[in-house]
Amino acid sequence: MNNTSISLILVVRNEKNYIELSLQSLINQTYPTELTEIIIVDGMSTDGTREFLEEKVKELTEKGINIKLLDNPKKILSSGWNIGIKESKGDIVCRIDAHSEIDKNYIEIGVKELIKNKDKNVVCVGEVLKNEGVGFLGEIFAELYSSKFGVGNSAFRTGIQEPTFTDTAVYGCYWKWIFDKIGYFDETLVRNQDIALHTKILENGYKFITHPEMQIKYYVRSTFLAFIKKAFCDGYWITFSKKSYLRHKIPLFFVLYLLSIRIFFLFKKSGTVFAYLSPLFLYIFLSFYFSIKDGKSHRKFFLLFLFPLFHISYGLGSLLGILTFWKRKNEN
Repeated sequence: MNNTSISLILVVRNEKNYIELSLQSLINQTYPTELTEIIIVDGMSTDGTREFLEEKVKELTEKGINIKLLDNPKKILSSGWNIGIKESKGDIVCRIDAHSEIDKNYIEIGVKELIKNKDKNVVCVGEVLKNEGVGFLGEIFAELYSSKFGVGNSAFRTGIQEPTFTDTAVYGCYWKWIFDKIGYFDETLVRNQDIALHTKILENGYKFITHPEMQIKYYVRSTFLAFIKKAFCDGYWITFSKKSYLRHKIPLFFVLYLLSIRIFFLFKKSGTVFAYLSPLFLYIFLSFYFSIKDGKSHRKFFLLFLFPLFHISYGLGSLLGILTFWKRKNEN
């Protein structure tokens, strides 16, 4: 009989619009309650999230649910995850995002998959995102995040048909001992902490699996400003942290190419214009194609403009990340 215990870690800060559904999805799991603990780490919320959590934790504790609320003074995800992991008592830890709701059998599948692949050096099993948008813009953003042209070949975003070895795992179930062996999340990074840690795990010979039956409903940003800001910040921390995969670098290459076009026209030679601009023509064609393929109804038209906005914002963030890293390196 399986008696493997698990700690579910939820790191939050000012998430009053999402926290209740996210927490409820943890409580509704099919995995045995007596083998489960829930750890919520709050980044000193000021929007009412904290008050809600204090009341909810008290209510759930009285019902016999193993749940606790901890403070995260640094307010960032990496410090919150580290606090939760170090405080956890489970054999396995699973980190969940406050913007998400996990399916009721999420933890059960994750634990079984980890145990089944224990001899294959698998230390983390992650899921497939079901992107959800709130409102008109949110629905468009959700379609972009589900498009291979929009976000690359991330298995957890675009989907898979069977359990697959991948280079990362999102909202994963980890054997807790891996953190003692490899280290914890880098608290100097505001974002991209998971990629940085996962790179170290891969370099040490361990593996990740993404499982199609482990699904999570993830609520994407619902305003234009939040959408662009997230793209820019994600791009910045990808290059600043120096840990990324090829799909993360492509927006940077695209932005550098666009900047080079201006220089090209200063020194262009006859007969070379079309050849130099052919990548741009290809990009425009692919934008049309994937807008039609991945967009729904009238939202196809908006995807056509959002693809380049997203890629350029991400790429500019990546460029700034490189410049900032070089500047700090030279100053030291």
